[in-house]
Amino acid sequence: MNGIKKNIPNAVTSLNLLFGCISIIYALHNQLVDASWMIVYAAIADFFDGMAARLLKVSSPIGKELDSLADVVSFGVAPGMIIYQLINTSPYSWIGLLVPIFAAIRLAKFNIDTRQTFYFIGLPTPANALFIASFPLIIEHDHHWHSVYYSNISVAVWFFVCVAIACSAVMVSSIKLFSLKLKDTSWANNRTRYGFLLVSLACLLLLGYAAVPIIMVLYIIFSLFSKKSFDMPAAV
Repeated sequence: MNGIKKNIPNAVTSLNLLFGCISIIYALHNQLVDASWMIVYAAIADFFDGMAARLLKVSSPIGKELDSLADVVSFGVAPGMIIYQLINTSPYSWIGLLVPIFAAIRLAKFNIDTRQTFYFIGLPTPANALFIASFPLIIEHDHHWHSVYYSNISVAVWFFVCVAIACSAVMVSSIKLFSLKLKDTSWANNRTRYGFLLVSLACLLLLGYAAVPIIMVLYIIFSLFSKKSFDMPAAV
């Protein structure tokens, strides 16, 4: 029974990896909306594997390694393939492959960086992957973005080239970003977090899928102007 209990979080992590693999398959077939949703499901599994480990009070070195390996696939290779397909009409499509490379570097740095106990240094790979995954959904469901993407391919290519480079750089940057974990529920200790969540909710209600890139930019802006928020625990 203890063996089964110990491996429940690893099973959830494996689900994260499975969704990441399916996302890559969809991306290779240019089914980018489905590929994006698989990344969303992988992120949900990534959230719950940590929760399962804490609730069951189990942890293991292999679980930590499996989590990082799964994240490289789901939040590195999968979003990289989405970027690759979004700009595959240009000779610069290889730039999308920078995303998995820098995601792997970011995860490796996190695993050996003892400073990241109370905050993140660089954008976490799940957040970066969700940022990239939002674009196929926006193009599919937002008439304006759909029109711009398909009528101005050259502009769209350069936009996503810049997105790939910027995402890669931010993941391995030295920017401190607050964790959304709450140590308590007080407004005083979580002013930045509550403010960010309220603004994010408003953006989602007003803009739908198009809010996701804006929320990621706001996350960085809120972090840059917040000092007190770096005294709370963080996680991968």
